[in-house]
Amino acid sequence: LVDTEGQWVALQDEYLARHGTALDPATRRSITGRAADLVVLTLAEAVGKDPHEVGAELLAEHRTHIGQNLTPLPGALETLRAIVAVRPVAIASNSPRDMLDTKLDALGLAELVDASIAIEDVGAPKPAPDMYLTAAQSLGADPAACLGFEDSETGADAARAAGLQLIAVPSIPGQDPHAPRRLTTLADPVLAAWIA
Repeated sequence: LVDTEGQWVALQDEYLARHGTALDPATRRSITGRAADLVVLTLAEAVGKDPHEVGAELLAEHRTHIGQNLTPLPGALETLRAIVAVRPVAIASNSPRDMLDTKLDALGLAELVDASIAIEDVGAPKPAPDMYLTAAQSLGADPAACLGFEDSETGADAARAAGLQLIAVPSIPGQDPHAPRRLTTLADPVLAAWIA
């Protein structure tokens, strides 16, 4: 819904640059959209610091900016509002609960959606299917009857593993999420007509 992954990746890259290093494109691609603990381990190895220290530094800096300058993806809020008008909706995010709630509140979405699933709510984060299975269960729905929207490879892998119908809407540079259906934007007029 929002380009928070782009902000998180930019923060990681700035952190690495301050330590005189960077990730190679394959490593960057492999950790994008993954849970923070895996990202932190990868960055700690790259900078040669204790993962707990790196995690504390990164998350503290990220938390100071979360909820500020949130940029919804084109058509995201309109699409969400249109879907909410006709079907129950859950948001499934690898974000910690406090950060997810901050984003939903800042965008005025907390009261719109029927459920939100954060990383603490599941046994394993995306790319495991747990997040989407829990989201479907929270809606009282069969996962195969649910439609997911994803912009990352990690998220798309999770949705497919859970058995969801899936539309990929790539928005993160270097990510090529695999899905049976693909759009370039959530502002797609065919999608809007279909939802209506």
